[in-house]
Amino acid sequence: MTVPDHIDTLLARLEALDVRLLATPGGALRYDAPRHALTDDLLAELRSHKAELIARISGVTHEVTDRAPASDQQARMIAGHYSVPHAEVWNIPTRIRFTGALDPDALRAALAELIGRHHGLRTRFVQQDDGAWWQEVVAPPPLDLPVEDLTHLPAAAERRKHGEELCHEAAAASFDLTRPVLPRLRLIRTEEDEWALMFVLHHICVDGWSLSVLLAEIAELYAAYASGTAHTLPAPTSQSTDYARWQREQDDPATEARRAAHCAAYLDGVPAALDVPTALPRPEKLSGRGGTIRGLASGELRAAVEGFAAARHTTPFAVAAAALGVFLARLSGERDILLAVPYANREATAFESLVAMTSTAIMVRVRPDPDESCAALVTRTGAGAMEAMANVLPTARIMQAMREAGATDVPDRVPYVLAFQNSVDTDIEIPHLGVEVDDLAPPLARSELCFGLAPRRDPATGYRTFLEYSADLWDAEAAEALLTEYTTLLSELCSRPEEPVGSLLQANGKARTA
Repeated sequence: MTVPDHIDTLLARLEALDVRLLATPGGALRYDAPRHALTDDLLAELRSHKAELIARISGVTHEVTDRAPASDQQARMIAGHYSVPHAEVWNIPTRIRFTGALDPDALRAALAELIGRHHGLRTRFVQQDDGAWWQEVVAPPPLDLPVEDLTHLPAAAERRKHGEELCHEAAAASFDLTRPVLPRLRLIRTEEDEWALMFVLHHICVDGWSLSVLLAEIAELYAAYASGTAHTLPAPTSQSTDYARWQREQDDPATEARRAAHCAAYLDGVPAALDVPTALPRPEKLSGRGGTIRGLASGELRAAVEGFAAARHTTPFAVAAAALGVFLARLSGERDILLAVPYANREATAFESLVAMTSTAIMVRVRPDPDESCAALVTRTGAGAMEAMANVLPTARIMQAMREAGATDVPDRVPYVLAFQNSVDTDIEIPHLGVEVDDLAPPLARSELCFGLAPRRDPATGYRTFLEYSADLWDAEAAEALLTEYTTLLSELCSRPEEPVGSLLQANGKARTA
């Protein structure tokens, strides 16, 4: 695979337009350009790749401080990055809103230390002659975090609008994996006491667990720098390069063969396709465009899910997965549902503070039997999920195992996803500041439908909910209705544990067809 160098391509475009760039000693990027040469899109691209451009035109070289093979997850993410029409679908764009007397210098120092603490935040990927990918950790570069102050704009509505535009611009720009994949940072001030930090990462650097680690560390590091005291964070117990080397040490052909055999048996006979009605005509090929609907589910629903799980000695995830299986079965008429489920995959305590992508997808099968009780379905689904977690393999290897076992109709991908994010905690607190964290996912989709539930820190506040959907197949209104119907069915399942599943399968779900 030949990987394009995005910065070289960008510099070539600028040269063709007679645009000259200059990096100032203070870390600013200046330009001299003919009138109308720099479009809004091109300016946005310059801002998004400011650090890389400054490094390139300043002749800065990145000292490599550690090197290791890419982990299995990193290698899969590299393949995914270069195989989709919009690589920015793999961005993890987090906006942290601050209300109060924020100290930008303390925030800058906190972020610089954060990047210094974690190899995964300053890694580039290089391809060897044999096609294998390696990760190279570079020394922490100087951190540039200028304040984009919008308080000079006279109208509050204008300030908010422009601030939103800047945030979404940062969220939507793609990364070049062959350059150090540093966090994309942007600090925007919209009022005297209102700020927004865009903290954009590539999924190859972090997963949901890692994001929770980073947000907690940002809070503690900022509080320490703002108060002039030393932080109390211990050093990370492992780094992304350590994880990749550990993973290589665990390679065991016999274990892989046993896991592959289990997966092939577990998935034997699963339908390769599911005919879920769509709101729009299905095109020959999906464009990658998408959207995300977000909401909140009540503390009462969360208590019902957790109470149901505890009474049957299973997990809240099993309840959510069984309900989604029933929901998709009701829409499609199929009685055998395959879900892809992101799994944190952090069994070793040494990896609890690791900032890296260790998560992988497991395949969970939900087979609603109209005559069995809802409780029995949940128990059976949970048992299958636990076995899947104990036999983790890359998705491509699972599909290969199915073919080797004689399956002739094997899905290339699993279009329906359940993200039960019980390892993600974005509710952070900082003394003397109001803090809100939200996700600004670009208008893209990684699958056809991804339903998400994220438990909030306070159980009484319930779940954050979301549905990421393909905009080729559903519009926002139809997607919002799907999310509402799923959470409603989840509540109904919890309220009737001993009733037959058929009572839910026969409910009047409002399937939407084009």
